[in-house]
Amino acid sequence: MNAPAWRIWLVTALVCGWGILTIRFVSQNTWPLAAISLVLAVFNAYTLYNLTRRGK
Repeated sequence: MNAPAWRIWLVTALVCGWGILTIRFVSQNTWPLAAISLVLAVFNAYTLYNLTRRGK
């Protein structure tokens, strides 16, 4: 299955956005939101890995 380019760019933007929010929440000591943002960033990074490995 070939992933369309727009989906790869979308997931990349989501990883960056959740990472930025994680850093922001950690700096504000808002740990529950930081944890949720970190989980979502890791989940989207895994999705990005699956979309881009071995030409899939």
